[in-house]
Amino acid sequence: MLTAQQLDHFATFGFVVLSGMLGGRRTAALRAEVDTAIRDAYATTYHERVIDGISGHYLPMTSRLTPISAGLVCDDPVLIDTAEALLGGPVLPSLPEGVLYFAEAGWHNDDGIGVTGVKFAAYFDHLDAVNGALRFVPCSQHPRAQALAVAYQRSRYHDWPAVTAATGPGDVIAFDLHTFHASFGGRDRLAWTIEYLADPPDEAARVRMLRWMEDGFEQGFRGFDRDRYPAWRDWTAGAPAHPRRTATLERLRQAGVMDLPGADIGW
Repeated sequence: MLTAQQLDHFATFGFVVLSGMLGGRRTAALRAEVDTAIRDAYATTYHERVIDGISGHYLPMTSRLTPISAGLVCDDPVLIDTAEALLGGPVLPSLPEGVLYFAEAGWHNDDGIGVTGVKFAAYFDHLDAVNGALRFVPCSQHPRAQALAVAYQRSRYHDWPAVTAATGPGDVIAFDLHTFHASFGGRDRLAWTIEYLADPPDEAARVRMLRWMEDGFEQGFRGFDRDRYPAWRDWTAGAPAHPRRTATLERLRQAGVMDLPGADIGW
């Protein structure tokens, strides 16, 4: 359960570090699963390092080959309950991803179409300002500040005032999709991430949510076998054994997410 201070920190500054949230045993198992899956999926290109934008090997983690990750979507309530607490209501999960980041990431935020959501990021090594920890611009998620930050970004200035979120294995960083963040100095950082979007309050918000979700299904260009590492197909097939997953799946269906192109194996 989150403390009042953690809730206030997220609401005020746009991010919060949840120390030890995943625990040692779960973190070790998740790390092994992410590392094994990425090495398997990118077997022929694993050692290639193409630096282009936020570079890395990205892999959806909801297949039968990644049961720990699939369970963290909602079977295990630790993340989805935290997302609902941070956003103040019901949420819809996006695809979790295992990621091997290659290099630095410049200043950006994770939403450009007006959705409301929170992203969780768990890194499997000790990271600080020297070796690639995330840095955040506090309060940049607020509408007025966000507009100013976007304008500053377009001016290509680099002197952003920021707070470094140093973390170790087991820690989870939660941040608003609108909060500006970056990473400098790091190479080959293994991570696991997932986003949760707030239930859309009206049709216009639902359309934006569906557009955002569909973008996450674009996997064909990544070069791995989508039949072995599909989007929601295997996760959906396993729902009858998990009551929380069954309920979440029904809400995804009602919202129209499962009718999107690529919702089964990606596109």
